[in-house]
Amino acid sequence: MRYSARLTRIGALLCSVLACVLSLQLMGLAAVDPPRGSRWTEARARWDARSLNSYYIVVRIEALGNVCVQRLEVRGAWVRRVIENTCNAFWVDPLTVDELFALASDIENIPASRCTPSPHDCPCHRVFTLRRIEYDAEYGFPATILARSEVRFHPTARDFWEHLWQERQLPTCQPARRRFTVQVLSLTPDYPAPTSALERMP
Repeated sequence: MRYSARLTRIGALLCSVLACVLSLQLMGLAAVDPPRGSRWTEARARWDARSLNSYYIVVRIEALGNVCVQRLEVRGAWVRRVIENTCNAFWVDPLTVDELFALASDIENIPASRCTPSPHDCPCHRVFTLRRIEYDAEYGFPATILARSEVRFHPTARDFWEHLWQERQLPTCQPARRRFTVQVLSLTPDYPAPTSALERMP
């Protein structure tokens, strides 16, 4: 009787787990934005066609619950002057337009999910619930970069079921939600001043 009752409890646990897992997986499939690499290519071509080698840019960055701002003067592919940078505590380097395009490409190509707590121990996985890049209509640069993710059960991984069988309980997959946002607040072309007639005279 005790053995039968134990099997009944395990069966009930598995049924509840499957119902919970399937609902979470369906929610995840519906929420993940597919990458759209063609928009990146078109936007990059539009920016390159502008040939803006000199500009001032102001970028707002939100990551790990913190917000910071960068104000940069850019000449060619280099930062000529850092006017303001409150992002020293972040891993983010000064974000020129070239760096914004590289970041946008990285975000678009991130796998839809990653094992956690490690690639070799995968009862849970971090799922990207939102990835969106918005490009400036006139100049083409990435104006907004959004990434949202959270940790969920990983029922397609063997580690999930091994944990469930050995521990008789679900793995601790904390939501651990992450938000990452980059917004270009302003980009001002710095056109060279016209040369006067006197300056052009030999």
